Amino acid sequence: MMNIFNQNTLYPWTGKLSIYEFIVSALDEQGRLNDAGLPDDDEYWAGHSVRWVAGGMDGTFSHHTGGQADKAKVQALVQLLVKQSRDPGSKTRRATYLKLMQEDVLSVIDPLLESLREHPGVVIPNLYQEAEWFARSGAHRNVVKLGIALLGQFETERHRDLVITLGKHDEFTLYSAVAIRGSLDNANETLFELAKAVDGWGKIQLVERLEPQTQEIRDWLLRFGCRNNVMNEYLACYCARNGGLAEALSQASVDQQLYDGAGIILSALLSGGPAEDIDDYEDAASAVGDFLRHSQTMCVTAAQLAVVTDIYDFLNEDAQRWEQRYDRGWSGDLREACKRLCENVIRNEEWPSKIWEGICSQDSAARQHAINAAKRLNMDIWEELFGQLRKHPLDSHLYYELAHTDESERMYRLVGYAEAHLPLDEISSGPKDEIGYGEQYGPHQCLQSLLQALDVFKGQGTKLIATGLRSPATMNRNMALKCLEAWPLPDWGEGVAAALQELIASEPNEQVKERIAKLLQEKELTAWLIKS
Repeated sequence: MMNIFNQNTLYPWTGKLSIYEFIVSALDEQGRLNDAGLPDDDEYWAGHSVRWVAGGMDGTFSHHTGGQADKAKVQALVQLLVKQSRDPGSKTRRATYLKLMQEDVLSVIDPLLESLREHPGVVIPNLYQEAEWFARSGAHRNVVKLGIALLGQFETERHRDLVITLGKHDEFTLYSAVAIRGSLDNANETLFELAKAVDGWGKIQLVERLEPQTQEIRDWLLRFGCRNNVMNEYLACYCARNGGLAEALSQASVDQQLYDGAGIILSALLSGGPAEDIDDYEDAASAVGDFLRHSQTMCVTAAQLAVVTDIYDFLNEDAQRWEQRYDRGWSGDLREACKRLCENVIRNEEWPSKIWEGICSQDSAARQHAINAAKRLNMDIWEELFGQLRKHPLDSHLYYELAHTDESERMYRLVGYAEAHLPLDEISSGPKDEIGYGEQYGPHQCLQSLLQALDVFKGQGTKLIATGLRSPATMNRNMALKCLEAWPLPDWGEGVAAALQELIASEPNEQVKERIAKLLQEKELTAWLIKS
C-alpha cells in the first residue's frame, strides 16, 4: 500500500484517466462531445469561486487581454523541457509535469515555443515523443495544452487524429487550431471539419482562423457559422465578410437556411458588444436592405420577427448617429425605404395569434422568442406568464419577465408569491463570495430577478431583501443593496436593518464592503447601527 501511495504522489498522472481517453469515450456517433467537463475539474478549480466554461478563460484572455509573459517562468519551463528531451524518463517528465500543473499555459506559450526553437540543447526526436505523451497521456489540462502546442511545431501527419480529437473539446480547440495550421497538410479543410464539431469557445477560435477558400465554407459561414454558445457577436462580422453576406442576399431569392443564418448575423451585428458591429461592416446597408426585401415573404416566426424589430430600432436611432452612417453606404432614402419594409412586416395581423401560440409552447427557446416579440408589439402577457409561474415556481426566466412591470399591484402579487414559494431559508445560508450560477443556485437566480427590479417599488419585498443580504451569491447582496440605496430609511423595516447589521460583520467581498460603508454614510446610519 505504501509503495502505491508513493507512486501516486510522485507521478500525478498515475491511476488517472487521461484527458484524451476521456474525450474519446465522450464522443457520440457524430463525433461530437456529450460532456463538456474534464476529469481534472475538481482539482483544477479547487479554491476558485468561479468555474469558467470550457475554453472560456483562454478565450477571454486571448481576446481581451495582453501583456508580457513572466520571463523567469518561461525560462524555467524551457530548461525543464530541454532536460527532458536530453534525458527522457519518468523523473524529468515528472518535473515538467508538476511545473505545468501550476502555470497558466496560454500566458507563456508563445515565448516558450520561440525559446525552444532557438535553444541549441534540444534533442528534437525526443521532444516530439514527450510532446506526444503529454497530449495523449496527460491527466491535467495544462499538460495536454503544452503537448498540443509542441506537436504543432512539427510538420508531420503522425499526430493528426490526436490533435483533432483533443480539439473537439472547447478547452483545447485553441491549441489544436494553432497546431493544425502549423503542422498539418490541408489545414484549412481540417479546421473546417473541426469547426462543425464544436459550439462554444472552440467554434469562435476556429471560425476566426478559417479561410473562406471554397463555396462550401462560405455557405456554411452564412448559414451555421455565427451561432455559438458564448456570444454570436464574436463571429458575426467574420461570417458576414468571409461568407459574402451582402452578395448572397442580393439574389432574387434565398433558401430558408440562408435567411435564418443571415438573421442571426445581422441581429448580432446590431447588438454590438465585444467585437465589430453593424457600423464596422462595410456592406451593412445593402445587406440590411436585401434582408428586409426577403423578409416580406419569409418572416413568419417570432424569432424572425425579432430580427426585423432589431433592425427597425437601429433605423430609428438618433440623427447624430445616422450622420456618420451616411458616409458608409447608407442614404436617407435607403433608410426610409428600410423603415417602410420593417413596418410592412411588423403590422402583419397574424402576429398576435402566432405569438400567443409561442408563449404557450413547451419549447423554451420558442417561448422566449415569443415573449420578446410580444414586448416589441406591446402585447400584455403578464397574466399568462404569472399563470405559468404557478406551474413552475423556480423558473428564474419567468421571474425576470414578470418583474419588469411598472404596476405596483402586479409586483405586490409577484412578491407575495415569491415569499410563499421560494426557499428563503435555504437561500439565507450566509454571505460568501460566490458568483451564484449553476443548477444549485436556481432559487438564488429567481431572487436576483426580483431584487434587480424592487428598487423602484419602495417598501415592497423587505423579506426578499433581507434574504438577499444573507445570500452566499454576491450578486444577490449587491442587488439587495441597490434597493436600500434607492429606498428611504423608513421603508426598510426592522428585518432589513437586522440583516444589514449582520452583513457588516461578515461580508467577504471587499467591493461589497465598500458599498455598504458608502450606504451607511449616505443614510447617516453608522452610529445608529453601532448602538443597536
